[in-house]
Amino acid sequence: MTISKINNFRNPNFKRTYRYANEILVLSSVIEDFPFKVKRLVNEQADIAFCTFEKARNKYHQDIRQFGSDSAVLTEMQGAYIIFYNQSEAPYRVRFSIMHEFGHYILGHKLNLDREDNLYGVQEIEANCFAAQVLMPEQLLRICSKRGKTISEDFIMQSFEVSRDAAQKRRGTLASTIYEWHSREETRYDDIILEKYSNVLNRIAPLTYQYPYTFEDDYAREQERGSWLDTRSRWN
Repeated sequence: MTISKINNFRNPNFKRTYRYANEILVLSSVIEDFPFKVKRLVNEQADIAFCTFEKARNKYHQDIRQFGSDSAVLTEMQGAYIIFYNQSEAPYRVRFSIMHEFGHYILGHKLNLDREDNLYGVQEIEANCFAAQVLMPEQLLRICSKRGKTISEDFIMQSFEVSRDAAQKRRGTLASTIYEWHSREETRYDDIILEKYSNVLNRIAPLTYQYPYTFEDDYAREQERGSWLDTRSRWN
């Protein structure tokens, strides 16, 4: 291992990634419902241009896949940032790919790293977590569960228009995360997010009646969470 790769060794900073995603959920005027227009969100938050792989190939004679991705790439050219994306993929894959690349930008990641560099893998994990939180907020999913919804892959796909793979991994993240262990920094925006997107919650998980807390309710939720954990290995 080279000295540069040793110096780049660190673990993903999930708290920082989660906070940045939550700040965008709170502050953005573009995100009013789910799914939302990801390009509009990027344009609201940053000066980033977009270009399809096809246009890059035809106009600039560049095969963007050479930069290491078949889906999307964030690059910097003469001080300007551009997200190249594969327009031939399904819309929900394009949305996630663009939000993933936007995550690299928001989190201040280093671009064009060698895949063998430890930092490359760390940044990919952080960008995926950022995209997942913005596109499928944890706070909304947990309230949906409390309202009696089974947080299945199909439910996540239908509610947020993401791929099965993204829904599967999101479900796995929820299963492996204990909300009560979140720090104050991680929960500071929860009430605001739930209030801002209350209409979304009422649409995808209507609260038809109020009922008192019972041990059976808590036990049922714990059983569901246990079922998530049983299949967690499939989300790696």
